[in-house]
Amino acid sequence: MLKYLLCSLLLITALPSFSNEKIPENETTVFNETFSWQAMGNIFVTYNPSLLAGHDQEEVFDYFGAGILLDVYYKGFFIQSNHKRASLQGAELGYQLVVTPKWELDIISKTYIFGYQPEDIIDDADKSIPTLAGLSDRNAGEGVGLRYTRYHSNSSLSVDFATLAPLSDSNGWVVDVLYTYMLPYRNWDIYLSGGYTHYSEKVMDYFYGVNSSEVTPDRAYYEANAGYRVQLELFAQHPISTSWSFAGGVTYSHYSDSTKDSPLVDTQDLAKVMLGVIYVF
Repeated sequence: MLKYLLCSLLLITALPSFSNEKIPENETTVFNETFSWQAMGNIFVTYNPSLLAGHDQEEVFDYFGAGILLDVYYKGFFIQSNHKRASLQGAELGYQLVVTPKWELDIISKTYIFGYQPEDIIDDADKSIPTLAGLSDRNAGEGVGLRYTRYHSNSSLSVDFATLAPLSDSNGWVVDVLYTYMLPYRNWDIYLSGGYTHYSEKVMDYFYGVNSSEVTPDRAYYEANAGYRVQLELFAQHPISTSWSFAGGVTYSHYSDSTKDSPLVDTQDLAKVMLGVIYVF
């Protein structure tokens, strides 16, 4: 673990100072405290392939969805939605411990790894998937930890040190590093991101391991080692009117060999695509 801490600290100190961009648009003052909010609705289609063996992605755009995105800040507490990322990761909850023009330290809670329900996957596929049949559910990896963020005029670097033990069955820890650069071009806001996530052995074994009670002729016993995910992402927004914007992006993810070696997995490289529109209330 020490080498990952050192690498993260080196990344932090190598970047210039940053300016805080967390507080969203509609800002008022209540009892000398700052309250701000922004509400958005989105409609989108995605191409979202799976790591899991036998879980084929036969349609080009296989998921249609709609939702409400909400950013709220009040007395240091915040809810921060995922409206500047192509990967669908849900909202983040947190509290600002320290805020300066150059850096910020928060307590953060978010989903660090999605779970899956094998029987639901089989039912949706309407076919037999031997590697998933009889496998126990893997619940989402909800974590809580500390996030250190440094800001610049058009970029930010965040480093999360989180444990999944209080909120998740996986009972491990995660280090999540994300660098984002915003490139304005005419009426486009283009976000270029690179990320690295390290998962502890317990996290990897919970999601991709096979214990002795789950062994079948089509699914061998597997005890996973610690692993990682590397991500590159391009996401862009363009206003259509005063309230509507087009949004689209692509995310490439590469997973470690400890993920690929699992009998539940048949690939270690994924490319996801998202297209949609955002309405600002």
